[in-house]
Amino acid sequence: MRICGIKLRHDGAIALVEDGRLIFCVEQEKRGNNYRYQAIDNLDAIVAVLAEHGLDPRDVDQFVVDGGWWREGFQVLSGAEPVTLKWASYAERDAEGLLDSR
Repeated sequence: MRICGIKLRHDGAIALVEDGRLIFCVEQEKRGNNYRYQAIDNLDAIVAVLAEHGLDPRDVDQFVVDGGWWREGFQVLSGAEPVTLKWASYAERDAEGLLDSR
């Protein structure tokens, strides 16, 4: 199973885990001389990193997006199209089912 973990905001990063083993982790600030603490503001960056490792998004079984404490979604671009990704909040309102997938 391939899982792609994505941290969108401060210190954006993309990681791929395959069968429990880390295959790669790429920090956005290290790509193309980006600014320190660079966020990922366009999903095309994820597609590009996967392609650099010989993968297509269809090769990934599950994408996991890091959440945020201040809201339950984040607006990014997909190419030129704005999209809102929903995520779980850092502050859980109810401890029941804490580890359930959102």
